[in-house]
Amino acid sequence: MVFVTISPKQAAQYSHLCSQLKCIAQKMYTARKSIEAIANASFDKPFAKCMYMLISESLQCENEIRAHIDSLNCGNHESEYLEAKNNLPIKNSEDTNVICKYFEDIYLSSYKKLLKDKQLSTSLKNLIQNHLQSFMWILTQVKLFNDVQTTPN
Repeated sequence: MVFVTISPKQAAQYSHLCSQLKCIAQKMYTARKSIEAIANASFDKPFAKCMYMLISESLQCENEIRAHIDSLNCGNHESEYLEAKNNLPIKNSEDTNVICKYFEDIYLSSYKKLLKDKQLSTSLKNLIQNHLQSFMWILTQVKLFNDVQTTPN
């Protein structure tokens, strides 16, 4: 049996990393559920498809963050997600500008803040950077969808 001892500094860094990842996963889950509720309630099929594209990308990134949380053995996080399900920040808005602003506030600003964290490993920063680029790409698509929808025929 091998025993590993870690310093208090390493324990603090590990705790910080776990809390940062859990926080961003929680935000992503809540945002995704909000956008999903809007898409499910929409009668506008093209709009709903656009939102489902956003949801799909979000879920993929959320699952990758959760995989990191699980690999770090940061503890149970499922109960935190269940709590957020009943507290959705935006509801019943089919205004893509509102959704884009919400998406920017939650995803882009959270990821940019996380990238500035000096305690994250290079591999995790690379993952976050890739997610950020994906989110910027999908947000551009949603904005283009909005422009096409508002263009007169």
